[in-house]
Amino acid sequence: MYYMHIKDFDKKFENLCEKLYSHPLWLDTNWFLATGAPSSGKSTSLRHLMMSGYKINADISREYIVNIIKKGIPFNKSVLYSDKIQKIIFYLMTSDALELDPEQMIIHDYSLPDNIAFLKLGGLSISDEVKRSAMIFRFKKILIFEPLELTQDGIRTGNREDQEKLFRLLCDTYTSIGYDPVIIGSDTIKNRHKILLEILPKP
Repeated sequence: MYYMHIKDFDKKFENLCEKLYSHPLWLDTNWFLATGAPSSGKSTSLRHLMMSGYKINADISREYIVNIIKKGIPFNKSVLYSDKIQKIIFYLMTSDALELDPEQMIIHDYSLPDNIAFLKLGGLSISDEVKRSAMIFRFKKILIFEPLELTQDGIRTGNREDQEKLFRLLCDTYTSIGYDPVIIGSDTIKNRHKILLEILPKP
């Protein structure tokens, strides 16, 4: 029920896969990617970057989960790591990425390769579509935020062990597909912002 509100979903997913397999691999982009486990301070840093004039592509999977909760549908770890929820999140993220201008400088709050790490964390299989989506766009730089103290916000379902495991999975995922990710260490918001401004080109 938690994805049936998307009309003709199966047909739309099929059409998306057709686009995915016709898309060139490793298309160079002017995109940067910020990723990390929940409670890594990533979203806070991205808000500061947005205020500094950077274009941020929001985490569309979080928006979807918020809508699930608003509808009063029970949400927990088993729901998050169900095949149905992960399929719809993949669909939303891929559809969104395919619509963006690869030449525009954009900082993504999560993107397609992250799906591999999340699926591994949930013990789910990784489809060929997910593997291909991770390699259709080439990001200029990958920024992985180290975990901070875990706080719950009504959406996060994991614990400290999940948080640390996901961080390692993200590092391994990006390394395995040919990136040399930059680790944004645990620090104050001010210091992190200064580091990010040194790494990123001016907006």
